[in-house]
Amino acid sequence: MRGTPSVLAALSARTGMRRVLAAYAAYGFIEFFAWLVIVLWCFDRGGASLAGAAAVVQLIPAALLGPALAGIGDRLPRGTALALAHGLVVVCAVLTWAALAADASTVLVIAAATTLTTMIAVVRPIHFAALPQLASAPAQLVSANSLSAVLDGTSRFVGPVVAGVLVAGVGASAAMAVAAAVAALPPLLCLRLGLNAPAEPEEEESGLRAALGGVIALWRDWASLALLFVLAIDFVVTGALDILGVAYAEDVLALAEDGAGLLIGSLGVGGLIGAFAGASLSQGRRLARVVIGGAVLEGAAFALVPVWGLLAPAAVTLALTGFGGAATVVAGRTLLQRATDDRILARVFAVQESTALLGTAIGALLVPLLIDRVGTELAWVPLGVGFALAAVACTGLVLRLEKRAQYLPEELSLLRRVDFLAELPPYDLERLARNSRWVDLEAGTVVLRQGDLGRDFFIIATGEVGVTIDGRRKPGELGAGEFFGEIALLRRIPRTATITAETDIRVLVLRDNDFLAAVTGGVDGRAVMSEIASRYDDLAA
Repeated sequence: MRGTPSVLAALSARTGMRRVLAAYAAYGFIEFFAWLVIVLWCFDRGGASLAGAAAVVQLIPAALLGPALAGIGDRLPRGTALALAHGLVVVCAVLTWAALAADASTVLVIAAATTLTTMIAVVRPIHFAALPQLASAPAQLVSANSLSAVLDGTSRFVGPVVAGVLVAGVGASAAMAVAAAVAALPPLLCLRLGLNAPAEPEEEESGLRAALGGVIALWRDWASLALLFVLAIDFVVTGALDILGVAYAEDVLALAEDGAGLLIGSLGVGGLIGAFAGASLSQGRRLARVVIGGAVLEGAAFALVPVWGLLAPAAVTLALTGFGGAATVVAGRTLLQRATDDRILARVFAVQESTALLGTAIGALLVPLLIDRVGTELAWVPLGVGFALAAVACTGLVLRLEKRAQYLPEELSLLRRVDFLAELPPYDLERLARNSRWVDLEAGTVVLRQGDLGRDFFIIATGEVGVTIDGRRKPGELGAGEFFGEIALLRRIPRTATITAETDIRVLVLRDNDFLAAVTGGVDGRAVMSEIASRYDDLAA
């Protein structure tokens, strides 16, 4: 992976990462394309009021049902769950096309579109929960998040532009048929990914508790909730722009549907660039600064859109808005992945998707009200200023989350020197690093005593230790990068040897629960456990 640009590191993964990202590209196109088709269809029949109301009607069920439905990503193997979710998008796209083709009532068309929006909301959380399993290094995970944001930005531009052109040229029904055809690709790409199901929870969860695991995990976690709130700002912008952009294009700039699509798509152009920038900015530790800074830029640029009253400068300003939003989303999702238990990761991302959908609904709902109060041109200003101020208000809490999910290079480097830990997914290693502690011991200290109960696993950073079994000193010493204490934990037996510090030593210590959860959490982990436990026979020989 050396020499690969950071944003492209995920493409070097020897997994199904490329297929999953290709599926996400098609999915993103469908999301923004189909959404604008319905917005334009509603705008043609009832103006901004009907378009805004239809947006809220579509988004509320998706926001409420998303966390429960996305729970399949924590119950099924994530490849299976991803293929299933993409397949349900196909079914709902066909239903929406059928309603438009039959010239059904407004209620039926919006109802069909609501099923599509709901299933689209289920895909994204499972996608981001699957990425850590597909990444073979932390840089690949950041890269996958960044490339996903790049694809979002591309889709935000291409989807609305193509939707505007097709609706203007051949009508909403034929345009939705295109969405249904493209939707058939992602399920095929996600077949046979070979991803494991997450580890079983320590306590069996009831159906309701399992479905709402993400909500329960985030309850009163104010730092994570603040991050979700800031991420939702990007979607409030999207929801507002979908309605305000159409109204501004028609009422102020005197443009048709294709012009409205170009204006709205400009957000995606900036998002594309912002996602590349976000990849570099999110490699380090200061993720909270990127999250807040990007959100403030997004809001400030949004407020400046109507200053010139011309298409070109408005499009450029919206591109700057998209840049800030994409950087925020890349850093924010990486921060959320680092701070969340993998066993509920899909459901936590489902909560994030729900807050995003609620944000989109709020944006769509606010625009008609603001247009009535201050007019189409001035409606941009209070929205943009409000976005920026809301992000600033969350700064302290998001910084707190950054400390909790801090990237620990020294600990990670030592963990990777242990052969069986190096095989674990990056998110498990990062969690072990966060939960580990350093211990310094003087020469002559008995670290472990044979026959005692085992509670910890040790990795030597500096110094040497000697090993004594049944009163006999084993030849040689264990030095930097070597480890001890795992056999008692894995076999659940007393300590099999006495370990004594031959020199002053510094060791990284993992508690038994953290160690066992990481090593035995999946199919690969159980194989590693069996391999490690076999060392007991070698030591006893």
